[in-house]
Amino acid sequence: MQKYTINVLLIEDDEDDFIIIDDILSEVESPKIFLDWENTYEGGLAAIETGEYDVCLLDYRLGEKDGIELLKTAID
Repeated sequence: MQKYTINVLLIEDDEDDFIIIDDILSEVESPKIFLDWENTYEGGLAAIETGEYDVCLLDYRLGEKDGIELLKTAID
């Protein structure tokens, strides 16, 4: 059986939501999921630009900006 990992970036400004998502994803045994968390628009954008992540989960509201705007900026 091949083992692999999925690197997930969560961009979420609410720590309670991060804790819930982390708890849920930690129950997954295979594939192994590594979760990184950024709690600001700017931090999230910088993390996306590293190219290290297989999946990115975005909060819609991130302070004065939103997740859709962040995604569009990252694509450009």
